[in-house]
Amino acid sequence: MHPGIAALAVAGAGLGLGYLVAVTLMFPVPDTPVEVQVVPDLRGQPVALALSELADSGLVVGRVDSLRHPLVPVGTVMGQSPLPGPTALVHAPVRVTVSSGREVRAVPDLTRLDGTRAAELLGAGGFLVEVDTVESTVAAGRVLSMDPAPGTEVPLPGSIRLALSRGPPTFLMPDLAGMTQGEAFALLRALGLVMGEVDRRYSLLNVRLIFGQYPEPQEPVTEGTQVRLIVGREVAWQ
Repeated sequence: MHPGIAALAVAGAGLGLGYLVAVTLMFPVPDTPVEVQVVPDLRGQPVALALSELADSGLVVGRVDSLRHPLVPVGTVMGQSPLPGPTALVHAPVRVTVSSGREVRAVPDLTRLDGTRAAELLGAGGFLVEVDTVESTVAAGRVLSMDPAPGTEVPLPGSIRLALSRGPPTFLMPDLAGMTQGEAFALLRALGLVMGEVDRRYSLLNVRLIFGQYPEPQEPVTEGTQVRLIVGREVAWQ
């Protein structure tokens, strides 16, 4: 072979080898692009439908959390991570948060407590309070009953109705002046009142007759009130 041709062949082979080295080591061919997937918006969907949509989108279900919410129905997706829109790798996990509904609490037994205190405790527990008043022999302002009854489980914010005592019914004290003690006793008994102390005082005009009383006439009284009488006593002349 002619020496010039041989030299050209060697030089060409060297250039080809150098190109291969440069391409392979210094400027490698980029890998095939990674396949990505848009994350769908799962919020507001029933959890079963949301999980099915994830599977159809090429994504997988990550962790499923639950959280109580007073308005979002049970089993509805409230949140997700990653958020909808940004791309994610195929088969990437998506975390979802599902509503477990409203918080449920048992109604505490607050009967016989003062109504104001009972309302404060219920309000602090997340309940709404409504108040009715009814006549009762129990002291005014005390809780007589609750609706729903104590122990009932109520979703929050649930409404509790309190029935408070406004005390026993009242009526006006009758005027006993001029009656004998026996007549006054019969009337008091018929009204549900109780004869209390009888104070006998000397009197010229009201001998053996009532001329004073406590409570006084026309004062509001309730059943069981004790009535003190002042009865005239004959003057003993020397």
